[in-house]
Amino acid sequence: MKVLLRHVLLNLLVIYLTDLIYPGFSIVHDLKTLLSAAVIWLLLNKIVKPFIKLLLLPINLITLNLFSWVISLITLFFLQALVGGIQISPYQFPGFSAQGFVIPAVHLSLFPSYIITSCLLNFLHGFFLWLIRKDAE
Repeated sequence: MKVLLRHVLLNLLVIYLTDLIYPGFSIVHDLKTLLSAAVIWLLLNKIVKPFIKLLLLPINLITLNLFSWVISLITLFFLQALVGGIQISPYQFPGFSAQGFVIPAVHLSLFPSYIITSCLLNFLHGFFLWLIRKDAE
C-alpha cells in the first residue's frame, strides 16, 4: 500500500510539473482531476503498457527499442481520453535570443506537442524514480 501511494504521489508530481514546464500540456488544477490522472497514468503504465510492448515487440526488436516512444505516446493518448481535464494543444515557441545566441521561433503542431509531452512525462518520472532509489540506498 505504501509503494502504491508513493507511485501515485510521484505521478501526481510529474503531471503537475509537466503542466508547469510545457505550455502545450494543460490539466485542470483541482485535486480530483490531478489524482484521477495520477491513478489512471499509474494503471496505464503498470497494466496497459506491458501489453502494448508485447504486441509491438517485433518492431521494437527490429528498431533496437527506438520504437518505444510510440508506446509512451499511445499511453498518453489513452490518458487524455480517460481523464477529461487534460488537453494537449499545438504550441508556438516565441524564440530566444541572448548574447548573440539565437533560437528562432518555431510552431509545433499537435503531433510534436504529443511527443514532447510524452518525453517530458517519461523523463521526469524516470528522474524522480532515480532520486527515490538513490535516496533509499
